[in-house]
Amino acid sequence: MAIALDDERVRLIKTAFVTYYHQDVHKASKFLLDFGFEVAEQRDDEVIFFKGYGPDPYCYVARRAEDGVARFGGAAYLVESEAELEKASKIPGASAISKLDAPGGGSIITLTDPIGHLVHLVHGIREKSSETAAEKNLQKLVVNYGDEKRRVGKFQRFQMGPAPVHKWGHYGVSYPPGKYQDMVDWYTGHLSLAFSDKVTIGGKEAVSFFHIDRGLEYTDHHSFYIKPTRGGGEKPDVAHSAFEVHDYDVQQLAHNYLESKGYKLSWGVGRHVLGSQIFDYWYDESGFELEHYADGDLVNCETEVTVQENGPHTMYVWGPPRPAARG
Repeated sequence: MAIALDDERVRLIKTAFVTYYHQDVHKASKFLLDFGFEVAEQRDDEVIFFKGYGPDPYCYVARRAEDGVARFGGAAYLVESEAELEKASKIPGASAISKLDAPGGGSIITLTDPIGHLVHLVHGIREKSSETAAEKNLQKLVVNYGDEKRRVGKFQRFQMGPAPVHKWGHYGVSYPPGKYQDMVDWYTGHLSLAFSDKVTIGGKEAVSFFHIDRGLEYTDHHSFYIKPTRGGGEKPDVAHSAFEVHDYDVQQLAHNYLESKGYKLSWGVGRHVLGSQIFDYWYDESGFELEHYADGDLVNCETEVTVQENGPHTMYVWGPPRPAARG
């Protein structure tokens, strides 16, 4: 059961794609391919659409920054109908609805949040045929526990390499001092996003995780989150974008592979508390942070929303120490 028909918010279905601008899309592509994406379509030196093995025709768009400044170009959600785009067009600052010039076609409208972050809403994108885990040579492991041995006479065999991306799962953005409630009101008032968990700093709400609200239907623990800037003149920006991979072994193998290629690690491998997913954060060639994640939680409108004070215990239960740069 989805949300009520008379709900005034724009009705989201799922995450669609993120867009990043790079000085050199070919240089950016090298990391993205090693990260586990595949090229869906390339248009000279201007734009490359990258896909995963799920049904989305693409989930990451790399565009050339004409001004030479690398930047985040916004995140896109799939909405239920063309009528939802019309509803979104009434939101102050909304763009006109236009045709989406990308694999799978469709229509798009762009919104701007109170801080200036772009949010794209899309409809009518034609899905591609998704591949199964088996077709990607990804094993659904049978695990032997201390008191239960279900795998007999068979062996676990793995190969180091990129972790095939399944889909884009979530992203986060930062906001300047005093803008927390403005951000919450805008995202939960205009879009069908609902709280999953809240984190306080000094007793005040500061970090919040939001899931796509489909009523009783279960969705990923978060498709979006907000956090405060760290001060010292830091400007609001994208925090990271996260992409789902098959499982922990694939994730760890990819960690070793990216390490062998000389890429810069941010944080991982570890397991989060809020959302439960296993995480591994890396910096791309433009300095943006991308995450591999696996084994995340699903929630719905009946799942309890927790409130916790910020600290290491709220971020991870195991893994390397949390870098100071993460605040």
